[in-house]
This record gives sequence, C-alpha cells and structure tokens, in this order.
Amino acid sequence: MRLFVQGLFVSACLAGSPCGAMADDHFARDPQQPVDQAYTAKIAKYTTQTDFNSPLTDYLPASNTVPTPEIVLGDVAGAPNMLPYAEDVYRYFRLLEKSTPRVKVFTIGHTEEGREMIAVAVADEALIKDLDANKARLAQLADPRTLGMDDARAAAIVKQTTPVYYITATIHSTETGSPTSVMELAYRLAIDDASYIRYIRSHVITLITPVVEVDGRDRMVDLYRWHRAHPNDNYPPLMYWGHYVAHDNNRDAMGVTLDLTKNVLDTYVGWHAQVLHDLHESVPFLYDNTVGDGPYNAWIDPILTGEWQQLGWNNIEQMTKFGMPGVFTHGDFDTWSPGYLMFIAAMHNGISRLYETFGNDGADTVERILDPDQYARTWYKPNPPLPKVLWSQRDNNNYTQTGLLTALDYFAQNGQKYLTNFWLKSRNSIEKPQLAGPAAYVLPADDTHPGAQAELLRVLAKQHVELSRADAAFSAQAPAQGEPRPAKDKQPTEPPQAKTSARSFPAGSWIVRMDQPYSRIADTLLDRQYWAPDDPQKHPYDDTGWSFGDLFGTAVVRIADPAILKVPMRNAEAPRQPAFSVTGLGVNGKLPRIAILHTWLDTQTEGWWRMALDKLGVKYEYISTQSVAREKNLRGKYDAILFGPIGGADANDIVDGLPTYGNPMPWQKTALTPNLGRIDSTPDIRPGLGQAGLANLKRFVADGGLLITSEDTAKFAIDVGLAPGVSVTPHGNVRVVGSVLRAEVVDKDNPIARGYDGSFAMYSAHGQSFEVSNLVGGDKGLPRADKFSRPTGRGGPHDADIPEGRAYAAPPPLPEAKPWQALPLNVEQERNNPLVIPAADRPEVIVRWADANDLLISGLLEHGETMAQRAAVVQAHYGRGRVLLFANNPLWRGETVGSYALVLNALTAAAK
Repeated sequence: MRLFVQGLFVSACLAGSPCGAMADDHFARDPQQPVDQAYTAKIAKYTTQTDFNSPLTDYLPASNTVPTPEIVLGDVAGAPNMLPYAEDVYRYFRLLEKSTPRVKVFTIGHTEEGREMIAVAVADEALIKDLDANKARLAQLADPRTLGMDDARAAAIVKQTTPVYYITATIHSTETGSPTSVMELAYRLAIDDASYIRYIRSHVITLITPVVEVDGRDRMVDLYRWHRAHPNDNYPPLMYWGHYVAHDNNRDAMGVTLDLTKNVLDTYVGWHAQVLHDLHESVPFLYDNTVGDGPYNAWIDPILTGEWQQLGWNNIEQMTKFGMPGVFTHGDFDTWSPGYLMFIAAMHNGISRLYETFGNDGADTVERILDPDQYARTWYKPNPPLPKVLWSQRDNNNYTQTGLLTALDYFAQNGQKYLTNFWLKSRNSIEKPQLAGPAAYVLPADDTHPGAQAELLRVLAKQHVELSRADAAFSAQAPAQGEPRPAKDKQPTEPPQAKTSARSFPAGSWIVRMDQPYSRIADTLLDRQYWAPDDPQKHPYDDTGWSFGDLFGTAVVRIADPAILKVPMRNAEAPRQPAFSVTGLGVNGKLPRIAILHTWLDTQTEGWWRMALDKLGVKYEYISTQSVAREKNLRGKYDAILFGPIGGADANDIVDGLPTYGNPMPWQKTALTPNLGRIDSTPDIRPGLGQAGLANLKRFVADGGLLITSEDTAKFAIDVGLAPGVSVTPHGNVRVVGSVLRAEVVDKDNPIARGYDGSFAMYSAHGQSFEVSNLVGGDKGLPRADKFSRPTGRGGPHDADIPEGRAYAAPPPLPEAKPWQALPLNVEQERNNPLVIPAADRPEVIVRWADANDLLISGLLEHGETMAQRAAVVQAHYGRGRVLLFANNPLWRGETVGSYALVLNALTAAAK
C-alpha cells in the first residue's frame, strides 16, 4: 500500500502536477492560469537536482502583458554564466511598474559613488493606491503616543492596516544570486494567481531593495565578465566592494557611516515596516539564522524572540515538507551584536531576519565538495546538505525564493498578530522608564570633548532617536562617581544594588529620554555590554562590546530615576556644530602631506581609515605597496604614511604578496571591466611590497617621515626592523573579541597625547599589546627583580644564600620596571654593546592598557592580566623619523571617534 501511494505521487509529478502539492494543497498553483512553458523548461534545465526545487518555484505563470525577467536578462533568473548589473535589475523592475499597477518603484538614495538605490513595492492594486494612507496608520502604531497609548484604538487601526515585509538583497557583493531571485519573486507576487500568492498580495506589502551594495555589485559583475572571458585563468578576488569597505558593510547598523546603511534605515523606518529580511549567501543549502544561537542581544524586546522562533521554524518545516535537503535554522550564529543591517528592525521594534543560501560567488555551475561539519547531521539539522553536489545559480534562486514565499505566506496568515506585536513592542519602548529602565541618558553640556559629543548625537539622530535639551541647570540621581570597583572574583548581587548620588548638570545638557519609540537603539548604543568568559558560546560572531559614549570619548550618564523626565526640556535637532572635522575634534595645527598605504591582499579594514579621513576633510593620496616599490623618494612626496590594518597579514605576506604561479590577475578599468580600477588599479594584484619597496619605506622613515601602523601592520613594522626596541607581547591565553578596554595616558607631555588626560576607552580586536626595551631585539632574558628566584642553598625561600669561607657580599639590586616600561640597563650591560639604543632613539610609550581589574569597560575579556599595563601606543624611532604603533585600531567602523585625535595629533606633529 505504501509503495502504491508513492507510485501515485511520482506519477502525478511526472504528469505535470506541482511536486509537493499533494502533500499540501495550500501551495497548489492555479490550474486555470497558463504556464510559461519555455521559461519553466529552463528552470528545470538549470536546476541540477529535482529536490533542489519546490512546487512554488518549479514553474512560472504566463502573462500577455507583464514581462518576465527574461526580457532583460536574455534568459531566466538564475541562468548560468550570467550576472546582471544593478541598472539591468532596475530596468526590469521599472518595466514591471509600467506593465502592472501592482508594482511601484521608489528611489531611496544613492551610494558614495552616486549610484541609485531603489525599493520596489509589490501588492494588490488597491494596496498600492493606499500606500500613503497605510503608512500613516503604521506611523500611529509605530508611535503609540499618537493614540494615547490606547490598546483599543490600536486594535481598531490594526484591522485597517496592511503590514510591510522589507527584503534586502546583495549587501555582500560576492553573494551574487539574490538580485535575480527577487526579480522573479516580484513577478510571481504580481502575476501568480495561486491562492496563497493572492492572499499574500492582498494582505502584505512586499518591499524589495534588489541591490543594497550597488557599487560593489557592478564591480562584481565586471569581475565575473573577466572570468567568463578568461575561463582557464585565475581571477582576482573582489578587491573593492563598496567605496570604502567590503564585508564590513554589514557591520554598520550602529554607526550608520555608509550611505547604503542610511538609505535602508530611512526606508525601513519611513515605511514603518514590520520585517527586515536580508539575503546572504554562504553555507549550504539554506540557513535561516533568524533563530540563531545565544547569547541574544540583551536590549531586544522579549516578544521578538518568540517571533524569530515562529518565523524561522515555520520556514524550515515548510521547505523540509517540500523535500528540499539542507534547510536549517538555529546554527551557531549568535544574535548579540546590533551591527548587522537586518538588526535595524530589531532595534526599531520590528523583526530582523536573514538567509544564508548556498552560492558559488558567481553564476558558474560547479561541483562543490562540502566539509564534514557542513554535511553533518545535528539536532537542528536533521536533513543536512549532501556531501558533494553539483550546484547552480538556479538552485540558489529556487531555495531563496521558496524560503521567501513560505515566509511571506506565514506572515500574511498572521499579519494582524505581527501588527499587534509591532504596536506592543513600540509601546514597551515608550514604557521603558517604568519597566526595565533606564529613564534617560544625559550628555552634559560642559563635556570637554564637544566635537565628539556632537558626532554621537548626530549618530543617534540618524537612528531616528529623539533628542532633548535641558532649559536650565538640574540635578538627578546618577551612578555614584568614584565608586570602588568590586574585586575581580566578587560576583555581582542579584538584583544589582547600584549606588547613586545627586549629580548636577548645566543648562543645555542633552537628554535622551527613554519614553520614546526608538529608545531601544539609544539604550543599546549608550549602555555598556558584558560577555561572560564562561558563556556557552565560545566563538562570538563579531564585536562583543561597543558602548558608544566610551568609544566616542564623551560623557554619557545613565539615569534610572524616572524623575529625570520631569526636568524642563525642549525637543532639539542634533547639533551642526562643532562640525565633524579635525578642529571640531579639538585638534589644531597644520596637516602634513599624507598618504594612505594599502596592500593588494585586502582593502577592507584600511577602508575605514579612508572613510574617517574623508569625513574629517583630511586630504591624502592613496598608494599601494606596489607604488611604494616603484617610488624611491617617498619622503619627497609625503610627510606621513598611514598603513592601516590589513587583517591577519604577516610580514612575509606584505613583502611577498600572493604566489606568482599562473597568470597575472589584473584590477583595471577596461571596456570589459568599466567599474574596476576606479579607487586604485594594478595590472597584477599578486606582487607585494618586495625588498625594493621595503627599502623605500625604510628610507622614507629614516629621512624623517612618520609611519603610522596598527595591529598587524604594527607587527609588520616591528618584524622588519622599523621599530627598534619594540615587540608584540606574547598573546598567551588572553581572550578579547572586539571589546572596549580602558587605557591610561603614560606620557602626557607627548604631543600625540594632547587632549587626553588620565584614562580613556580604546577598542581592541584581539587583545594585542607591546613590550619595549632599551635594546634592539628586546631584553632576551636580562635579569630583573620580578623574575628573580633564589638558587638552592642555605636558609628559607626569602633568605640570602651566604657562601662559606668568606664574608657575605651583598649583590646590587636587580632592575625593576613596570610592564609598560623598558628595563633599565646597568653599566655592564651597556658596555661595548652595539644593541643598546641611544637614549634619544629609545621607544616612547604614550598609552598603556589599564590595570587588570580596571581593564574591561564593555564586551569580553578573559585572562586580561596578560595584556594589563602593557604598552598600547608606542612611538619608535628609526633614523630621523618615527614609527607610531597602535596595538588597537584607532579608526574602526566610525565608532572609535574618541581615539581619532591620537592619529590627528600625530599628523599635526609631523607637519612641524
């Protein structure tokens, strides 16, 4: 009997009925609607296995008036060997808009390079006509104050309102499949008469941004075209995605420094959408990381965690019922950092979602061999991916569209619930002072760093946070200043007994009230974070700490007492002055001739340095290690060279570059690749700095130039001999993952430390620190007091060993030094020693890391004693020039404004 039923099912599939429909007629297509047979045949042709498709996407309905994606692509969505430029994608959506009243296209902004970004609304004609009125109703749900916080009034509006599901595609440029996925998805949503799609169309406004990183998309299409023209050659990686950064563009949702982030944020908030669903590509075959793994972000509304579970697991259930292997959720992605694009929704009372669909970094159909951990069966992956698979871009499109269609179906069926939840989360945000607290944050008007404070307020304003200013001086109960920190082994009490005292604030102080709709994002950015070292999640996905007041170097006071809300205040726009500029950050003086140096290994992290200087209005030339190899007189052109972090590179990588096997790998603007080579270009990315370049760089410093380095480039400078007397502290077992740590100024008279007094916060990616010595090559086991251990002999462990037969001769005391200091040398060690660095050329420690008990401000820190009190910012001398070494990254993601002045001070000093 069982075999008979299975035979009937297979026969039905072969006869042309949608496979899976017998299992669930809910998703059956409309038998009265004609099918585009030619397009459907190509879907089958390009799908490499039948179970890599579903009854939702194994056909395409036909229309006499609405064009399919083929009109622009020349083939079906997901076809092999073809990637469309962003303009081609846009052209198709505008053709849709012209051919059906169910589609409307909006320009939502432009990129740093001037390319357009769009959003496309798809819904029934009546809903499209009602978009403005629907937005107005959603605005009332988004701000419950407009309805007097009245649940009954909100319930009435919910019944009249259509929710918005916002889909964003291709923020990561090497993840190439989603633009064609959403092209075909939009066609289906507009044309298909299957009952479930008709229901989606009449109950959900689907909003689509088909290309988020437009600059990078066009470069990726160029690169793929080069690959297709040279099929037997190695092709370069995508050296530049956006104008500034690559993968990190999906870490900008806190600082909102990139145009793409601002455009998506403004669109999401402007439409008052309920969901932001970001499409990515990586692991096989579809990972819905909506559910994710712990720890969850501590500031999200608890309602959201339930929504994640509902949407995520329903997606997996439906796709598994279709027989599609390798679909799973949960996984190991922690949902802690709010820096991801999708988290715009989580921080603005919506639902954040993300897919990772398997992709080939292009449109080739290739055999993929998976790693064991990818095809292993786990409790959350009971139907894992296949160990070896022939995978196509059409397979990718099938999975992505099937996931989205099942998600939209479930969302449509539960739209009223999610609108109600949207209201409740917005209401909870406004009631925050009476619930979890705090009541407000205060940024004092007498802050000693007004430029940094102004920039922080502008970031909050970009997040659509409401700002207020006090009309007069006031006092409030604030955390007590100067409270002794608990001993390292003392556990906090539950609930915490925070001590407060009255604190006075001057008139004009900024107040960020927590009784507002977007209090959640303000609280997330301004509060501090703590990741327990023994947390079950041992591999944080991204930074664990980000407290913006600390990183910006400006005072932010958390006020728990709701009485603060009664202080007379007025609504205020974010300040325009001081401007975000060199002088605005309190740095004065002439700037030198500057170059920013990059490798052809990776341009991501140094891109944040370019962006920081551009936003500050600092002029510079952009040069590569290959340029340095060709230019013998760097000092004749530049006073300072900034060599920002690369990301895990060592000296050999920087000097040697990539192996030169095979063909050159160009990055140039040509007729075939018109979007490459605009930021920088080379006929071959493989050569590195080389010995000639290293000699030129050393000559630049020796002739009086300033080289500024950070993290791995600081280690490079040390390893090649540009920083005599400096070494990287052995890492030991210190554990830091993108944390905010406390630093202390050591040399207050050094011009690089100008404007810094005492302790301040610095970002640390991995807990790097330095040791300094008065000897080239380091101390190498020189005796020192803190390392002395007595030999075997007479007496107890603390007694002197007195030899027999002569009077005792007391030895001279052994030298002592703090962890950040160089060990003093005695005359014996200095005598005729060519390794002794002259006093004027010895490395200067400008900033050190704080004591172990004071080191952590926000994030994760374990075994901090390894780096505690060690040097963090060091100025080394080489010839007549200087090398400035940062153990931290001072220009990171637009979030570390508080350490910008260290770099700017060094630059102004170099101009003198």
